[in-house]
Amino acid sequence: MKPLISNHKVDFNEIRRLALTCHGLGLTTSSFSKGEAKTVLSENLENSLQLLLSSNLLNLAIAIRVNIYQSNISSTHFKLKEGATIYYDDASPLVELPATLKQVCDKIIHADSVEKLIYPRDFVPAGCEIDLVLKGKERNKKWTLNLVLEKLAEQVFKILDDLESDR
Repeated sequence: MKPLISNHKVDFNEIRRLALTCHGLGLTTSSFSKGEAKTVLSENLENSLQLLLSSNLLNLAIAIRVNIYQSNISSTHFKLKEGATIYYDDASPLVELPATLKQVCDKIIHADSVEKLIYPRDFVPAGCEIDLVLKGKERNKKWTLNLVLEKLAEQVFKILDDLESDR
């Protein structure tokens, strides 16, 4: 007998697809605050966006973690250069640090709250990035992760391309 599946399998192209979807969702949700969107957010549209954002972000985090634990992404210490910072709320002084790829995935999965604000139209200056803010607890320490989805996706693309060029 031959097993159909022996472990979870998520290839790099699936991670790219999920990252690309998150990239687009980051731009789309930010466009509502920047006055770029012509669409008005109805309750139903807002609900659909919440579901799309949540499911795709969780699927991306899980896909990356599967590849980390299976050693397809060999280093769990990829420090994300931009768009992902973490701080512990009770720390004094409050220090915002760049997050690693694994930390971002862990925080996405274990977040107690996930928030992306929609500001009044044209309130946000051009060039300003709107973060996704995730909050949770780790060993009784409250943490906050500020995440710019577009930047996360772009760095994931680069990490995967670099890993494949090394093979």
